[in-house]
Amino acid sequence: MSVYAFKLPDVGEGMAEGTIGKWYVHEGDSIEKDADLVQIENDKSVEDLTSPVTGKVKQIIVHEGDTASVGDPLIEIETESAVPKDAKPVTSSTMSEPTKAKEDKLVGDSEVSDVKLQVNPSKRVPQDHSLPVLAMPSVRAYAREKRVDLTQIKGTGNHGQIIKADVDLFLSSQGENSKKIVPQQDLRETSSIAGAKQNGFGGMHREKMSSVRLATAKLVSQSVQEIPHVTLFDEVVVDQLWNHRNKFKAMAADKGVHLTFMPYIVKALAIVAKEFPIFNASLDMDQHEIIYKDDINIGIATDTDRGLFMPNIKNADQISMFEIAKQIKDHTQKIADGSLDPTVTQNGTIAITNIGSIGGGYFTPIIYRPEVAILGIGKITSQPIVDPTDPENIKIGKVLKLSLSVDHRAIDGATAQKALNRLKELLNNPELLLMEG
Repeated sequence: MSVYAFKLPDVGEGMAEGTIGKWYVHEGDSIEKDADLVQIENDKSVEDLTSPVTGKVKQIIVHEGDTASVGDPLIEIETESAVPKDAKPVTSSTMSEPTKAKEDKLVGDSEVSDVKLQVNPSKRVPQDHSLPVLAMPSVRAYAREKRVDLTQIKGTGNHGQIIKADVDLFLSSQGENSKKIVPQQDLRETSSIAGAKQNGFGGMHREKMSSVRLATAKLVSQSVQEIPHVTLFDEVVVDQLWNHRNKFKAMAADKGVHLTFMPYIVKALAIVAKEFPIFNASLDMDQHEIIYKDDINIGIATDTDRGLFMPNIKNADQISMFEIAKQIKDHTQKIADGSLDPTVTQNGTIAITNIGSIGGGYFTPIIYRPEVAILGIGKITSQPIVDPTDPENIKIGKVLKLSLSVDHRAIDGATAQKALNRLKELLNNPELLLMEG
């Protein structure tokens, strides 16, 4: 019988770390091959992983709520089965020090010995930490344990965050005598509590951010810091759209589809993205290039109790509105029960966010990097409409609020308004939308 170490695989685009959401086994339990083993939360999704072997759980190394880097061992399983070809049995040193960082590998499988030759401690340039240090709680704790100052380390994680391998590289390059001394306790906590008491405030407490909330915080922070946003506000009369949706709601229901206004908006935005390719692009500032995407995959921001998710409708320009409506419903349900396929959140090209359903109007949506535009949907209100051909003729109409944010590095204001005018034209006349789509 051998002991097999199950290591954290890369379950997303360039994933560097994952958080243990839930273990489906306990130490001492027996487990069958392909049975649910662990739930992993990363920057973009929540995914269940299965056991590659049949055996008995010997030790859980990384516990629920803790974070591990890709390649780190998560659990040890005693097994008589054949060990997977891509894995190695646990050695005695691994079992005695299960949480020890790998000494021979860094991110990207670079040898530490090779990296050491390239590092000159006296010429190391500290990371720019005018912004907060990006590091998971487990990495911060590890740095405190090793008495390392994180502000001296440049992160190599998926979003520029510092990972355990970065700390290990810093230690190996600096040497024992160059380690930075850091406090064993987070001084912000004691100072903030003391300040609160002096100012007469009541008590306070801290809660650990969920992995989804942390990922969202990092993404929106980077978007605001990197992208020069320009937001256009407009409105469109949607009387015909309102009537068209009511006309086909029953037919959609017969097909098991809940028809909302969102499929119309998705289809209209897909047409705009095809006619204005710059909206379906991203920027490579390092190479000074604009990357135009052939597929039109429209993301829809979805609010949940666990945080914000961005599943997307693949090739939205090529499918029917009934199919779009069906996919929206399916995505929402799978997010709720934690079974969303992570590929559904990948390779989006432009996004929609909707606060109209909860009574919101105009707002300033934050672009979902690396995309260059996001459409914000507000509420539909009844308000007076002046007939442009007869100013004396005023009627009450249904008006939809629109907010379009664009990356000014890629899209000028005039281009953005032209695209928004085209979107309004399509939403104003759903028959035109169907003909164009």
